[in-house]
Amino acid sequence: MKFKADITDHGLRLLEKGILPTLEKFGKTCQLLLGPVDIHLLQTAVNTDGAHTVVRLAHEAIFEANSLRLESKHHNLIAFTLELALLSRVLRAAGANDADLLEVKLALRNVSSGPNGVTQARPFLTFTSQGANMNMVQDLPITKPFIAEEIDKLSREKDLAQLCPYYINLQGEVSRLQGLVDKSKGISSTMTLVTTKGGAIHIHVDGGSVQLACEMHGLQVFPAGVSETATPITATSAEARLKEAIEKGQTASVCLLARHFGKSLQGGQLTQPAQLLCGIGENLGYVHLLFIFRDPLSEGGYDDNMGLSFKLPVRDDS
Repeated sequence: MKFKADITDHGLRLLEKGILPTLEKFGKTCQLLLGPVDIHLLQTAVNTDGAHTVVRLAHEAIFEANSLRLESKHHNLIAFTLELALLSRVLRAAGANDADLLEVKLALRNVSSGPNGVTQARPFLTFTSQGANMNMVQDLPITKPFIAEEIDKLSREKDLAQLCPYYINLQGEVSRLQGLVDKSKGISSTMTLVTTKGGAIHIHVDGGSVQLACEMHGLQVFPAGVSETATPITATSAEARLKEAIEKGQTASVCLLARHFGKSLQGGQLTQPAQLLCGIGENLGYVHLLFIFRDPLSEGGYDDNMGLSFKLPVRDDS
């Protein structure tokens, strides 16, 4: 089992400033899946309180060209769990020293443990920072690499089996939505989220004696044909528009934890996607938030080398 690669300056900033702070909002650990084409950082119920996060990074997004060496007996896949805070600390140190080269590799180290000082070989990710006047080595402890069955399970968990019928683009309203989530604190831990095929999102927070409601409309819908075939809503107030949309069968509604939704929105503020798509699955038991990023080398294209998504569990509001 072998893994070694050189991390680019862009990859360092991407991980340190965007991806890792986003994942740290949901849990202290993540599972890293290294593959021949890309890598995935995943958080499942093992790492969080129910939210499911998936980050996909093509090798080109974080590694120097032709620097990757990856080999294993199971389809050249390697997986393990690591602590996010420790990885962030290692990357911050490397960035602060302006290294000319940052190499990462999988290594075994003999470590003394127990009262008798028994020496055991334990796995680490070893980061070597090199520059004109420095050579720094940092070892990041990881779990024992996963066995084949665990790798296969993780590979299945990185793929969304079924997309939602339609998605609403929330990117232009992230700040307003985050403000609403902040205001909901102290009122209720849950919120009702409703999307319409016409391109509106309604949020309702019910604390009994105190209620909070918000509507945002005129939002982009994907696929485009969904909004084009939706019957126009003619009501003049937000409450009446929601009622009319429900009566016409043009809505999807769930109850979810406000903190899950808020942390996902914070991920949008950290990573700055071009689109933040929100979908509600039909009988799937989750809200799907899909981040689409702009290609840094193209004015109008989207970045196929990077992906981020959240599956947020829904609650029984009956």
